[in-house]
Amino acid sequence: MLTSINRIAERIRSGKLTSLALVENSLAAAKRSKFVFIKLNAEQARLQAEGVDNARRAGEDLPPYAGIPITLKDLFDVQGEVTAAGSRVLASDPPAIQDAPVISRLREAGFIFLGRVNMSEFAFSGMGTNPHYGTPLSIWNRQSRRLPGGSSSGSAVSIAEGIVPGSIGSDTAGSTRIPAAFNGVVGYKPSYGRFPLDGIFPLSPTTDTPGPLANTVECCYLLDAAMDGELYPVRLTAKSAAEVSLLLPQANVMGDLDSIVSRTFELAVERLRTAGCRIESVAVPALDGLLEIFQTKPLATYEAWLAHRQRIVNHGDEYDPFVRWRIATGADISDDSYQGSLRQRRALIEEFNAAMQGFDAIIYPTVASVPPRLDEVIELESARAINFRCLRNTGTVNYFDGCAISIPCHIVNEPPVGLMLSACNKRDFNLFQVALTAEQILQPSRR
Repeated sequence: MLTSINRIAERIRSGKLTSLALVENSLAAAKRSKFVFIKLNAEQARLQAEGVDNARRAGEDLPPYAGIPITLKDLFDVQGEVTAAGSRVLASDPPAIQDAPVISRLREAGFIFLGRVNMSEFAFSGMGTNPHYGTPLSIWNRQSRRLPGGSSSGSAVSIAEGIVPGSIGSDTAGSTRIPAAFNGVVGYKPSYGRFPLDGIFPLSPTTDTPGPLANTVECCYLLDAAMDGELYPVRLTAKSAAEVSLLLPQANVMGDLDSIVSRTFELAVERLRTAGCRIESVAVPALDGLLEIFQTKPLATYEAWLAHRQRIVNHGDEYDPFVRWRIATGADISDDSYQGSLRQRRALIEEFNAAMQGFDAIIYPTVASVPPRLDEVIELESARAINFRCLRNTGTVNYFDGCAISIPCHIVNEPPVGLMLSACNKRDFNLFQVALTAEQILQPSRR
C-alpha cells in the first residue's frame, strides 16, 4: 500500500495505478485484519473504483482524490448505512437517510469509503476496547496484545496495517491522537467549531470534533481540507526550524511518564532544539487548571449522561460495562456544578491563550504511557486508572478548545510514542506547518 494520498492520486491520474487495483489490495488487507472493521463495503467499493477508472479512461474531469479508499469510524452517518457508534444498542436502528456534511464533502473530493471501522462504544474510552465487535490490537508487539487506543481504534489500526492511507475519526478528549500514538501514525484534532457536528453521533457537544488520521502530516492536512470543502487547498509547506517557537510546559502533563516515553520525548525535544527550534520551558498554571476540570468535573461525562440515561434504563445490559459505568457517573454531577465548570473553563481558556502569546505551539507527550496490555484492563479499577492515563494529556486540548496533532517521535522498531503539538483555537494552518517541520526533523523518511 502506498502511504501518501498525493502520490496515490498522482499515480491514478497518470494511469500507472488503477483505483480498482488499489481497492482490491485494500480489501485483501482488510480481510486479513482482525476486529478492525464493523462493516466492509467490498462490492460497493469495487463498483465505485471501476467507475473512477472508466471515467479516467474516457478523459472525464475527476475530483482530486477520485478512487482512493479510506475508512470511517462507525460514528458518521453515511446514506443507507446504520450508524451504530460501536454499540449493539443502535445496531438495529434504521439506516441514515443522508451523509453527514463532512462525509458528503469527502465524497465530493472523490474518496471511496471502504468500510466502517471499530471504535470504543459510543466513543467513550481512550483505551479502544470493544466487547461487542472485538478489540483490534496495537500494531506494536502483537504477541503481547496491546491496546490500540481509543476511541478511534479501528481508524488508526486500518492505517498502521497498510489497509488505507487515511481514515476519519472523532476527538472528544483525544480519540484521534491516542490511537495515532499507540500505532505510530499521525492523528489530528481540529479546532473546536470548525466542522459541523450534524450526522455525527454525539458524545459531548461541548468538545466533540471530527478529525483525520493518516500516515503523514500532509495526508492529515489534505483530509482535513477535504472535510472543510477545500478540494484544492493551499500547498502545505514547512517552516524553517528557526521560525518555530515551542512552549514546553512545567505542568502535570509532564509528570508520571513511562520511562520509555520520557526518554523518547526528551530525545525528540533535543533533536528539535539541535535543528534550530526555539523551545522554552514555562510554567502554565492554566493547563493544570483545565486538567483538574477534566479529571474531577468532566463535561463529557455529564453531557453523555443526559444523552444516554433513558437508553441505559431501557438497554443498560447491552452496554459495554465499562462505558456504562463511565456514563452513569455523570448522574453525580449537578447542573450547577456543570455550569460552574463551564464558567471556570472559559476563564482558564483566556489565561491559557495569554500564556501562548509568542509561541506557535505547546509541546508534550501525546500519552503518558506506551500501549498497555489488553489483559491489564480486565478489572474495573485498573481499567479506570489506565483509561485516565490514556486521556490525561490529550484531554487538556479539548478543554482549551484548541487544535492538536500527534506525530510519531520514536525510533523505528522501538515502542510507539507520540509527540503532541497543540495550538489555540483557529490556529490550524500554522499548526500544520509546525507539525510538518517537526515531522521532517523527527521522521525524515515520512516526507
